[in-house]
Amino acid sequence: MHIFFATNNLGGGGTNVSRFLMHLDKIKTKHIGILLNYYYLNNDLKKSMSFDQDVLKNILEYSDIKDFVRFVKTSFIEKKRKPDNLIIELDDIVKYYILDSGTGNILRDLINENNINNDSLTNLVELYLQFSEKLNFNLVVALDFALKYTHKKGEGESKIYQELSKGFVNNEKLNLEILRTTIQCVKDNNHMQNIIAPLHGFSFKSFDSYLEDILNLERTENYKFYGFGLGGIADTKKLQNDLWNVPDTFNQKLKSLWIVSQLTKNTAAKISNRNLHILGAGNVHLIPLITYFGATSSDCHSAWRRANDGEVKMLVPLVNSKNQLIDNKNSWEYLKISTIKNLNCDCPICQEYSTKDLWKMFSSGDNESLYYSKILIFIHALYQYDYVISYCEANNDYMNAFSNSPSLELNLLYRTVLENIK
Repeated sequence: MHIFFATNNLGGGGTNVSRFLMHLDKIKTKHIGILLNYYYLNNDLKKSMSFDQDVLKNILEYSDIKDFVRFVKTSFIEKKRKPDNLIIELDDIVKYYILDSGTGNILRDLINENNINNDSLTNLVELYLQFSEKLNFNLVVALDFALKYTHKKGEGESKIYQELSKGFVNNEKLNLEILRTTIQCVKDNNHMQNIIAPLHGFSFKSFDSYLEDILNLERTENYKFYGFGLGGIADTKKLQNDLWNVPDTFNQKLKSLWIVSQLTKNTAAKISNRNLHILGAGNVHLIPLITYFGATSSDCHSAWRRANDGEVKMLVPLVNSKNQLIDNKNSWEYLKISTIKNLNCDCPICQEYSTKDLWKMFSSGDNESLYYSKILIFIHALYQYDYVISYCEANNDYMNAFSNSPSLELNLLYRTVLENIK
């Protein structure tokens, strides 16, 4: 079973990030989890005010992340951060939670403080493991230094930050040492959580080489990570075509689908059926491919961004709740809600609200209605992710089906990717 994790930056995102947690009862799906960020959840790490700092201050009083999220929902309901007359259940519908470290932010702060040494790294690793175990996350992404895709506090303009962070990201020796420290902390303190080791590289060959180094580390330390995570591939525009041997005829969408798919296949073949998570690159187009080639979970922020950047955009579905492919124009594209008349969608959100209703809420001038419409549009996209995964589970020949779908554009994409997989 593949699990898709919707990212939520509670503690670091705007107030709509918090409001989303109030509406988890609407996500009645089998394959949707939530990814949370350690840097944003831990008030001790942040050097400035964060959103909703008051609900985070007692987070370690909870023995399960689901219990904490239930508290957050209750707290926000009491503050009336919701549309009028809305009844919100408190059942924890979402069953799966993954913790990512947010090391891009942590690295920035350590650099600014000139506080990077063995002791600070070991202390950081142990506190991270304690935090994730205390809150009983289903999956934990091991600490490592990885490139940030967005920048705040001016670090994007800092030449010192850029040079140092690139040095850390490309320093395989340092990241292996952090993984060694992680293993040592697990052994010394009997940590029991499911930890996945992030993989990085600048080509297929370098990913393979780094994975082999981690497998050798496991053998030396007599320890096995629960699984692995493919990182640094969320924005394939930054990956050099010549280093990845990208065919000259590939456009950006094809390049992205092909690189992530090939990398997933390469990695899955080497990790003895262990869990494989795709970090940041699990967009809806990729879900069938990465599932087919061995990924057990993924996350992606695209649907949230499309629902919250400027005029909201809705994902056009290709799959319905009955495990059927549907004939929609612009399937799996994000369209401005003002231009949509009928999505031909049977998800619970679209059954309750028409696109006209959602547009009315969005353009009403009322902040709560505005926020609520964006959240509903995001949850609509999550249902499409769930339906796609369900379709893959229900149909053994799903890649052939997606390559011969009602969408001629998608058919060409999938056929081209599959023809070029080695």
